[in-house]
Amino acid sequence: MTRDTSPDLHYLSGFGNEFASEALPGALPVGQNSPQRAPYGLYAELLSGTAFTMARSELRRTWLYRIRPSALHP
Repeated sequence: MTRDTSPDLHYLSGFGNEFASEALPGALPVGQNSPQRAPYGLYAELLSGTAFTMARSELRRTWLYRIRPSALHP
């Protein structure tokens, strides 16, 4: 019986079920979600999927870094 002792595993970085992934190295801003100038000239947008009246600890949100702002899409 042979075992593969060194599988090529890739993990998402994150803490408390909050994960981050990027298509290009350095595309995510370090230490902040909404910088004045995002890397690669991207636009930062926050997508919230919870009610306005929920507690902050229960909020479900996603930060998106887009090539064009969603307001420009037809």
